[in-house]
Amino acid sequence: MKEVRTRFAPSPTGLLHIGGFRSALYAWLLARHHGGKFLLRIEDTDQERRVPGAIQYILDGFRWFGMEIDEGPTEQQIQALDGEQIAPNLSGEKGEGGPYGPYVQSLRLTRYQEIAEQLIEAGVAFRCDCTPEMLQEERLAQQARKEVPGYSGYCRTRNVSRDTKHVVRFKMPDKAKVVMQDGIRGRIEWEKIPLRDPVLLKSDGFPTYHLAVVVDDHDMEISHVMRGEEWIPSAPLHLMLYDALGWERPTFCHLPVVLGSDGKKLSKRHGSTSWSSFQDEGYLPEALLNFIARIGWSPGEGDEQEIFSREELIEKFSLDHVNASSGVFEYTKLSWMNGVYLRQLSPKRFFEESERFLAAEGLSFSFEELEPLLPLIQERVKLLTEVPALLTFLSEDHFTREIDQIVTKKVSAAKAGGILAQVYEKFGEIEELRADSIEPHLVAVAEALGVKSGAVLLTTRIAVLGKKATPPLFESLELLGKERVRSRLEEAIPLVQALEREAAVG
Repeated sequence: MKEVRTRFAPSPTGLLHIGGFRSALYAWLLARHHGGKFLLRIEDTDQERRVPGAIQYILDGFRWFGMEIDEGPTEQQIQALDGEQIAPNLSGEKGEGGPYGPYVQSLRLTRYQEIAEQLIEAGVAFRCDCTPEMLQEERLAQQARKEVPGYSGYCRTRNVSRDTKHVVRFKMPDKAKVVMQDGIRGRIEWEKIPLRDPVLLKSDGFPTYHLAVVVDDHDMEISHVMRGEEWIPSAPLHLMLYDALGWERPTFCHLPVVLGSDGKKLSKRHGSTSWSSFQDEGYLPEALLNFIARIGWSPGEGDEQEIFSREELIEKFSLDHVNASSGVFEYTKLSWMNGVYLRQLSPKRFFEESERFLAAEGLSFSFEELEPLLPLIQERVKLLTEVPALLTFLSEDHFTREIDQIVTKKVSAAKAGGILAQVYEKFGEIEELRADSIEPHLVAVAEALGVKSGAVLLTTRIAVLGKKATPPLFESLELLGKERVRSRLEEAIPLVQALEREAAVG
């Protein structure tokens, strides 16, 4: 079997969208599944829209997801394009980036020009020196005649000199039937192609996407092209270029778009769409990787598995299980999946992943300080951004009480004050607060006051931990220690008494 070689070829014009990343992921999984190679190629022929730092951003994304790049631009090339020092994760000899380089289109202009001349000599392309003004006049005349506007073929039979400013156009056949066996959609056939002598090489010597992508994929021996379904209308031109040049076609795999919950194409209005936004919102890379893989792919009929390790995705991925219909990006499901992955982390890794979110809130703890609570917190969060709120009770600088929550339909302010006074006294009798022995003492307070134990637990929780949603009460009390717990109970009593006075006045 021919080596499977896939590529991701983004334009450095902005942030990497999740839909684009899914194309990259499927290409990467296919290459890894077959023991092939995955390439990164930078398609930077649109120089005006190039965004400095965009390539760095793409590489950082691959690194975060743990997706290795086998061939791609060299460090020096990327530094020149991005204007900053970076260290991309590339294999191959340093300074080469791989055996089929350069992997940057703006560094391959001579090659595109050479192929354009080859197509002219074969009679399937021609030079065109029509000015923008001429083309605009032509379009207006066509519209006046109620014709579909498009290039008329004026220069097809003219002998335009190469010394004249010109573009190179592909000579579209008058009648052309094109057939393609798509790797996902099966047979696709075109009887009529709505293109009129498209431009292959611009007057500045830069190729259009159509010429560059065909030449690059051929030269780099790409076996499978994974791209969005919006490129299906352009596929006939690409196929005809392959045939005109006598080159073997790769397998084209056109992926459906990713939809938002409203059934429209996923965009910023639905929420985060770039990998770094999800990172900042507390998602794990392995969870997001798993989730994106499942938008449009399943392991097979009857297999209901949802959670996959990276190795399992590589093992089970195949084109015949990629769906041709659009998949929906469900943020609720992603959060659920992220929670599953968070619970699978070791306490140490969970702590390390949480540190930057704690620091962002001004919280600083050592692993040893939090170790008893970490497994309990893991059970309660779906996002790493939720962790700081569960640990503010440990910091005197960040601790606050939602004291109003201490009053409920069943527990008045007066009753809450009595509960706190009794708990304060009871904890004074205990030599050391230990999670496994605290409950009986609180139950004893409840029995003495004739209230349910739940009322005592909730009142104590809000007084000492500050709010209803906290880590488990007993473990948290043990971590705070007897003196801090009694101090907070003592502080809370007058606050509750103030609520009682307010209720009496009201």
